[in-house]
Amino acid sequence: MSGLRSTSLGTAILSFTIVFAFAGILFSNLSWTVLSVTFASAYVYAYLRFVSELQRTDLHIERKALEEVSFAQEPTSVTVEILNKDPIPVRGTFEDILPENCELSAGSNKSTRALPPKSILRLSYSVIPSKRGPLIIPGMKIARNDSLGLFDEDQIIEHPTVMNVHTEKGSFDTARKMAGREHLEFSGMGRNPAVVLREFEFDGIREYVPGDRARDIMWKLFPKLNKLMTKTYRKEGSLQTIVFVDCSRSMRLKRSKVAKIDHAVDLSMQISNVLLSSFYPAGVALFDEINVLNKTSPALGRHQFEMIVKVLREAPSSMEESKGGIVRTEETEPNKTPGPRRTSLKATAEGKEFLSVLDRVTTKGTRPALGIGLEGGIKEIIARNRGREQLYIIISDLVSTRDAVIAGAKLCKSTGNKMLVIHTYDDWYRNAEGMPDMPEVERLYGDLSDTLRIEATFRGLGVSYIRIGPADTATRIVRAIRRGRT
Repeated sequence: MSGLRSTSLGTAILSFTIVFAFAGILFSNLSWTVLSVTFASAYVYAYLRFVSELQRTDLHIERKALEEVSFAQEPTSVTVEILNKDPIPVRGTFEDILPENCELSAGSNKSTRALPPKSILRLSYSVIPSKRGPLIIPGMKIARNDSLGLFDEDQIIEHPTVMNVHTEKGSFDTARKMAGREHLEFSGMGRNPAVVLREFEFDGIREYVPGDRARDIMWKLFPKLNKLMTKTYRKEGSLQTIVFVDCSRSMRLKRSKVAKIDHAVDLSMQISNVLLSSFYPAGVALFDEINVLNKTSPALGRHQFEMIVKVLREAPSSMEESKGGIVRTEETEPNKTPGPRRTSLKATAEGKEFLSVLDRVTTKGTRPALGIGLEGGIKEIIARNRGREQLYIIISDLVSTRDAVIAGAKLCKSTGNKMLVIHTYDDWYRNAEGMPDMPEVERLYGDLSDTLRIEATFRGLGVSYIRIGPADTATRIVRAIRRGRT
């Protein structure tokens, strides 16, 4: 309960009760005293009865979204059924609570009526989410009033419903269109379907072992080495590819119209679909500073793209930054069923990233930890693949996860795997406000120099690297990779 209030009628009756009581005492008038007692009894009776009704409220709420996939900036239809299981009617205005990051587009989420016992109230409406991420409808608010009209109360019934909202529908449609128009070649990858392996390709030579094919023996080397040597071949197929999406706090911070996390989700979805359309096994994984949050393994199944989209919908949403350097976040309480969102303010810079890590550590167990950061996730995949070569595509801003990405690159080099780093360069995602002053120019120069050193580190480890901004599309990135400009 948010606080029982007296209506204007209830306040008037209470005032009359006090006036008649004083009048009865001052003038020793029994009639006024009786009226005072009568009004006071009615007021107390109405109060106790209304409190009892509130405490015994038994409503069953069933809410569902009609669209299988919800998109940002697109209407999503919601239906709600409220069943009154209590033997007394519930009077008031029933209102389904809408989240802050969406607006009502059609229908109504309110209804004022008396809901009789064992009856059902149905609400139908549509909302338009403003951004990608989890959309939580926390519950139902009922502005109730008693049968005598003396009291009212805003009763909140918590019944959360979570809908994972994907990026704008245009990015989803782009992924579908790219599948039939683009293909990706990376270190031996081509148009050939993975189900049709390429011919045996020469791999090297070794000493002859009984059982090797006679036609592979290199007879010309026998006089020189005085021993039989045979050719070795390998059957080349497509590389299994998994796209890692950085979901750290710095990726989620939105400083322009496009948040890095939203851009990364779009790119990973579109690149994955290009791989699948060319019959290359593809999967995605979400990771932050210390955990692999969720993943789907590379596969070529019929519903693999739907599995990839499902994982990407669980990526955390972006955060707004005000001019004063304050980040506004909306999160659910840890270790609890998702309910009404709480709004908190956290400082920016290194502090917000450190607090994010602390939150993950203190709430350990709220999500399945599949590894310790990116390095742990890659180690786990390599161990399960038992030496099979894979391609890892990392989409990250390399701010709080830089060391983990470099460690993963070293691991790929030592195990013979391949890696491509798509760097969402932080300064390119910032709003430019006029001409920069000298300190800002020095900062930009320092950031660029630091990025060039990081690129040189990756090149030295045999990792392909590409730096992108919000204007770079998946089509441009795929074509740059295919032309070897990484």
